[in-house]
Amino acid sequence: MAMHSAVKGKLLAVIGDEDTCVGFLLGGIGEINKHRHSNFMVVDKNTAIIDIEECFKGFVKRDDIDIILINQNVCDIYNSKNIKTENIFKF
Repeated sequence: MAMHSAVKGKLLAVIGDEDTCVGFLLGGIGEINKHRHSNFMVVDKNTAIIDIEECFKGFVKRDDIDIILINQNVCDIYNSKNIKTENIFKF
């Protein structure tokens, strides 16, 4: 007999390119919280680094997100701009 919990599950957040985000959304991870914030961010070569950092920090602060997936393409954007990625993880 299965036991069901009354506690709502936690979410997976994705910061990645369009293909990655669409794939995860088709898999059913897409959510919008009560403040109308989604749990994914589509990044392309024109996305500002500050936007990625703010999105990541926002995901970290949210109580409903437990896992943040960051695509390799996002890391490549950081590397191409010679930005130290350890700065994004300071909060």
